[in-house]
Amino acid sequence: MKEVTEVPANGLLYVYAPMCGTCAIASRMLDIVEATKDEEWIQKANGNFIPEFLEQAQVMSVPALLKVKDHQVVERLYAFQNVQNVFAFCAE
Repeated sequence: MKEVTEVPANGLLYVYAPMCGTCAIASRMLDIVEATKDEEWIQKANGNFIPEFLEQAQVMSVPALLKVKDHQVVERLYAFQNVQNVFAFCAE
């Protein structure tokens, strides 16, 4: 996953907190999902560096996987239940 400090205009954005254990597990799941393609296609951002966006997008907690379209969050995933669930969210 590519680390970013600004929210992308389009694509998948994984928001995490550095000291969050659940975020570490979610990150491993996303690494597995991303390995299904030959390129980096999921971007990640430390939530501490994008607080204005998180408030504007009404992100309630981390970890969060966001589908962003035209700088707007169109879908969110908070419950990273298993790799299959995360893959299905990404593939939609």
